[in-house]
Amino acid sequence: MNSIRVENLKYKYPNTDTFALDGISFTVNKGEFIGIAGMNTAGKTTLCYALSGLVPHFFKGSYGGDVFIGDMNVFTHEISAITAKVGLVFENPFSQMTGAKFTVYDEIAFGLENLGLPRDEMHARINESMQFLDIEDLKDKNPFSLSGGQMQRLAIASVIAMKPDILILDEPTSQLDPQGSEEVFRVVEKLSKEGMTIIMVEQKMEKLAAYSDRIFLMHEGKLKDSGSPSEIFSRDDLHTFGVESPVYTKVAKALNIKNKVTGLYPISLEEMPASGITKADIQVISETTPLLNTVSPEIIVKNLQFSYKEENPILHGVSVMLSGEPTAIIGQNGAGKTTFVKLLKALSKPVSGDIIINGTNTKGTTAAKLASTIGLIFQNPNDQIFKNNVLDEVMFGPLNVGQTPEVARVNAEKMLKLVGLSNKAGDNPYDLSLAERKMITVAAILAMDTDIVIFDEPTMGQDVHGKAILKEIIRGLHIQGKLVLCILHDMDFVAETFSRTIVFSSGQLLFDGPTREAFADQAILHTARLEQPHITQLARQMGYEGILLTESELIRE
Repeated sequence: MNSIRVENLKYKYPNTDTFALDGISFTVNKGEFIGIAGMNTAGKTTLCYALSGLVPHFFKGSYGGDVFIGDMNVFTHEISAITAKVGLVFENPFSQMTGAKFTVYDEIAFGLENLGLPRDEMHARINESMQFLDIEDLKDKNPFSLSGGQMQRLAIASVIAMKPDILILDEPTSQLDPQGSEEVFRVVEKLSKEGMTIIMVEQKMEKLAAYSDRIFLMHEGKLKDSGSPSEIFSRDDLHTFGVESPVYTKVAKALNIKNKVTGLYPISLEEMPASGITKADIQVISETTPLLNTVSPEIIVKNLQFSYKEENPILHGVSVMLSGEPTAIIGQNGAGKTTFVKLLKALSKPVSGDIIINGTNTKGTTAAKLASTIGLIFQNPNDQIFKNNVLDEVMFGPLNVGQTPEVARVNAEKMLKLVGLSNKAGDNPYDLSLAERKMITVAAILAMDTDIVIFDEPTMGQDVHGKAILKEIIRGLHIQGKLVLCILHDMDFVAETFSRTIVFSSGQLLFDGPTREAFADQAILHTARLEQPHITQLARQMGYEGILLTESELIRE
């Protein structure tokens, strides 16, 4: 039975000339798990809006074709009727919070109250969804006091509790720690097996490959292909659509490992052979990048203690020296990572302990006084953007640290080019995608030319091209002698980009040292709800006992 039927769907946003969706047709059966892959701007989020009725009922514009939810035509039915059957988890969880409730429990209850459910059933559903997403211990917390990852779990729980026939998730794990991501996929798979139809947009190809029944490949508003994960990820032309195969598939292609019957490549760790790599196949890469500026900024943190409420400490005696090579900061959601960098920036004040930046204790300083020294790119770009013009937004910081209008404009235009948004300089930031807004905030901080640059979840919502730009930016900043700190949940990106890694767990610093050693310590990874990079897991499966960090250490050009 068809759960969704789409026929020649076309859509253009207001005041645009390009189709965001261009002649899309497909059907989805009840209980199917559909993964949607494609580069940013491929039309994935817009398709989610169309399937949930936000297009055309909320987002106006030019609309053609038909979308049917069961027998219900989305165009001719009210949004209230559609939302009774379709649940949508937004790309940015901050946008999903109602702002009307003051506890996690009540936030989940909000949608159920609007359905008019009996109180006992509401309580049962709330408790079940909190248990699914492992947020039971957060039930009395204010939603806006949560970390980004915790808020993402809450957003998913609030929609799952409504038990829609169709669940649409737009990048639902972008801010989750690795184990949290796996838990979400398992929950969603369980719902699919129970009959709920799943549509999921994701940039984590390994997860899509492992859990999806079919993959939709989108590009420039068109549905270019659909098929099993093996069929889609075995294509040789995926790069032309801005999509990468799972790590396992890329290695299998390089080593010519394929299914002799189907001719398709493996897409999961389980499908790869249990041997086949020896020490002779490995070329461990240890690159040292020359610095243009030999005097590196330095941050010394001594016995840092912090709590928002006295009875609930967040950081416990953190001591660390930050200087030299770019450093990744990793750990589970709610570990205190964002709080830590906010303290470095003086956006919050420590309960006790010292933060010394370039020899100066920050106890008496403010975030404004540190603006020309430390640039912090927020986790949620919507917290950082407030101008209605992209160029004005990027110029704001430079102007406020004393750059002349002429210099500020030159720097802003240079950084917009660096992040690939020169053609968006005259646009309103809120007309752009989440990934593009994230890049705007990167450009805005880089244009300030600070000695220290801190990124909080820079890969959120980024496709392969966006991640490649970020890697080059981090490398370039290091070459210039700047100190780069980066909070991440993308372990592959950490392994490929950073030689030093700090691991946080429950407000404490568990590890500080070489990235290769961090991913070798299984006990620390387990405590911090982390996983080894996919290539590390694969190499171990295929017989290599060491720690592999990048594909280039195995796949030689």
